[in-house]
Amino acid sequence: MFQLQEYLLLGVLFICLAILSACESSSTDGAPDSFADNPTTQAEAPYPCEDGQALNYDCGNVDLFAHLNIYELSGIQNGVYLNDIWGWTDPKSEKEYALVGLTNGVSFVDISDPDEPVVVARLPESDLRNKYKSILPAEYPACNLGIGATQRSKALGQGSSWRDIKVYDDHAFVVSDAQPHGMQVLDLTKLRDYSGEVLNLEHDFLYERLSSAHNIVINEETGYAYATGVTQAEICGSRDESGLHMIDIREPKNPTFAGCYVEPTTSYAIAPGYVHDAQCIIYDGPDNEHTGKEICFNSAEGNVLIADVTDKNNPRTISMKSQANMQYSHQGWLTEDQAYFLMNDELDERNLMRNTKTYIWDVRDLDDPLFIGYYEHQTFSIDHNLYVKGEHVYQANYNAGLQIMNISNIANGELERTAYFDTQPGSDASLFEGTWSNYPYFKSGMVVLSDIENGLFIVRPRL
Repeated sequence: MFQLQEYLLLGVLFICLAILSACESSSTDGAPDSFADNPTTQAEAPYPCEDGQALNYDCGNVDLFAHLNIYELSGIQNGVYLNDIWGWTDPKSEKEYALVGLTNGVSFVDISDPDEPVVVARLPESDLRNKYKSILPAEYPACNLGIGATQRSKALGQGSSWRDIKVYDDHAFVVSDAQPHGMQVLDLTKLRDYSGEVLNLEHDFLYERLSSAHNIVINEETGYAYATGVTQAEICGSRDESGLHMIDIREPKNPTFAGCYVEPTTSYAIAPGYVHDAQCIIYDGPDNEHTGKEICFNSAEGNVLIADVTDKNNPRTISMKSQANMQYSHQGWLTEDQAYFLMNDELDERNLMRNTKTYIWDVRDLDDPLFIGYYEHQTFSIDHNLYVKGEHVYQANYNAGLQIMNISNIANGELERTAYFDTQPGSDASLFEGTWSNYPYFKSGMVVLSDIENGLFIVRPRL
């Protein structure tokens, strides 16, 4: 009898524990996480942000996991610096990789174990100088903003200070400014071949119909790439007329020219119609007139330029707007409801001697975008690339590092800083130094930062 009672009690205890476990699981699964949207890891940070410091870096609500210096990334002791950064998650292994732009190529870093990142491969830059030498002027017509205008800029024969990377269908697409380079295509599944020794990769294809490009923009929904800042090309890109050089990449290893978009009436410094950066999407925003169209939101030097590129043979301008104090429309990103466009101005801090400002555009009517104000930062640093994820914008601001703002009150023209990580804690001066860009879209919640002089930083915000 005693044994029976004992077994019954044990059974009841087991059932209670099971119910308690289920309740705990149901209360956390799907709930907002303090570190990221849809996190897949909750690893403890080796350098948590405490009392405004993570290791020796100023921070607020951002923990540091790891840092790789330039030598570790490039394998070269001197003369190499960082620029753009992007990310890729292997659909087979679910490993997360940082694709780190260097002044001489690209470094690929496995960050799946974020406090012990591993450089698994490198891709050297390409060289199309022989192909384009007959049309190259004495002074190559590339964008001269940023590190290309400083002592860190490399000579034409040595490489370029700019390199931009995007990903489509498990392939990386790489362009460079300031030198004849073309668009490299690399099959990222090659990274699976890493077995302890850094892989020295070759591109799978080199698109040669353009010489240089300041950036490459990809609409993953359509499989089209848009090269921006093209000033030398076989077609669609010159010092006399620039814009979007459109490329069909639906067969990634066989990209083909698709068309040109040029709006020559833009105000410009480099070339008529010059587009510095863009975001291209299938539109599903509040303006029903354009639903289902492929729309590009272009940062075009002195303008915000919205274009319908659905028909590659007949793209058209929807609207073009500026703002009185805007000095250089550098780059921007839509909110996820496609109602607002956040934009950075790369020259207003230096030209107007004012604090960093993030511009806010109401684009609910694509035919009539409205400037509704700007968020004024607490620094003087130059604002650079920004990306929106959920209710936050992640902005790389050179000497002020990563700045993260909540955008839930954007309809009233207001943002609120909720987190930051400064890779250059000694200064927030308006110089082209420090954090070039960031990539915040890993499911793990990790964010990777590229610091021009200091290398790769792997961090995780607590939002």
